[in-house]
Amino acid sequence: MSARFLFKQAVLFLLLFSPAAVMAVATSSELVIYTYDSFLAKDGLGAEIFPLFEKKCGCHVRAVAVGDGAQLLTRLQLDHERGKLEAQIVLGLDQQIWDRARPWTESWEKWQPLGYSRLSREFQIEKGFLPFDYSVFAFMADRQALREAGLSVPRSLRDLLKPEWKRNFIFEDPRTSTPGLAFVLYSKMIFSDSPSFDQFWKALKGRWLTIAPGWDQAYGLFLKKEAPLVWSYTTSQAYHEEHGDSPDSPRYQAILFEEGQPLQIEGAALVKGVSASPEKLRLAQSFLEFLISTEVQTRVPLKNWMLPVVKNTSLPKSFAHLPIPKKIISIQKKSPESKEILSRWRAIIQSI
Repeated sequence: MSARFLFKQAVLFLLLFSPAAVMAVATSSELVIYTYDSFLAKDGLGAEIFPLFEKKCGCHVRAVAVGDGAQLLTRLQLDHERGKLEAQIVLGLDQQIWDRARPWTESWEKWQPLGYSRLSREFQIEKGFLPFDYSVFAFMADRQALREAGLSVPRSLRDLLKPEWKRNFIFEDPRTSTPGLAFVLYSKMIFSDSPSFDQFWKALKGRWLTIAPGWDQAYGLFLKKEAPLVWSYTTSQAYHEEHGDSPDSPRYQAILFEEGQPLQIEGAALVKGVSASPEKLRLAQSFLEFLISTEVQTRVPLKNWMLPVVKNTSLPKSFAHLPIPKKIISIQKKSPESKEILSRWRAIIQSI
């Protein structure tokens, strides 16, 4: 055996089994995830957990920001219409739009994620939808701005119709944002008959400061003191406490209404078509299991500012100070009903 041959074999061995080569082989698999903008924020949950999962799976996670929750549906639909299946997972759907997402997602009737039995039953909506966090919708108030404007904290949805609230609140567009859709569906649950719903929105029309495309934009305007009230979550109060707000006399406070509060359950799902590739399917399923692991669930409160869905997960002290609604209003709607309500809302807004 010649020295030249032995030298070539040694070089080949080093090339194939050096740390760099092993890493290249290990990271050859890619997991593509569609999600919403704030999930990918610099200090958000995505930035925290994606590197952890990459280390576990020896893969690369490519997360694509698609706007807010409702915009995820549009992206999934477009991908399937043009036959271009880019993502394996969609993350950020909620119970309001799940019914509309079903045609573009995979069911997992024959598979159950490890740890699924640890989830509270109220969040186990349907196989195919994996809940990973939740929160209660509520208006967040800037109490300092309220005092400066001589305003009292509203206690009812109807209070927004009072003259003093004109141009003093912000909410999100229900056509593009899941919080915005929740606000419209919530108002429909309160004003259940059509005439009352129509009258409420006719009276409310034009009284808001703006309808923002998504939660990020709406809350950004709120923090700039553009308006003292914004449609958000009770857990937003914990965010401000963790960043220096006083728990005894908070500047930023979640406001509960006498009618009750709606709930949002956020989930992830497999994108339809992923099962055609066993390797991609296994990788995607591993990520779903990772989402409900203790490793992720304990990070949910301070990184996504929501509540974990796994029972008995410990919470930061700031979450103990959140207001507890006396009544939770269910706003889960079937697709035709939700579309009809949204269509009527749009007609009211555009006709005046």
